Amino acid sequence: MFETMRRNRDASSVQTIHRDRSVAEAARLLAQPGTGALVVVDDDANGTVTGLLTQRDIFRAVATEGPEIYNRSVWLITDSDFAAVDIAASAQERLRTFCERRVDHIALMESCRISAILSIWDCAGEARAAGTAAPPHP
Repeated sequence: MFETMRRNRDASSVQTIHRDRSVAEAARLLAQPGTGALVVVDDDANGTVTGLLTQRDIFRAVATEGPEIYNRSVWLITDSDFAAVDIAASAQERLRTFCERRVDHIALMESCRISAILSIWDCAGEARAAGTAAPPHP
């Protein structure tokens, strides 16, 4: 599935990092305001997506492997089975995905392309604005 998944070229808000870059570099990017997740890409011209990397992934890797993880490549700690929803999904469906997968970020997909990365806070705000309640926690 991921061999055909691409980052939408129009998705300027989607931050990417090459899979061979260091975890330290990813941490610096994730420390920037408004960046909670990075789309990890391969080096082909089309930007093939290999996974999603979040601050939580780095925290877990440091907790289990120690600070030497910062010198390793991001692909070693990247989640290749990341949560994703269709761009047409309702706020309720998006929140359900967050709850079912127990993640802080999901990819918003348009066909096989990542259009945006949403945080749980983005979706909670959408649901609140739409007047819908969050789904029950599984």
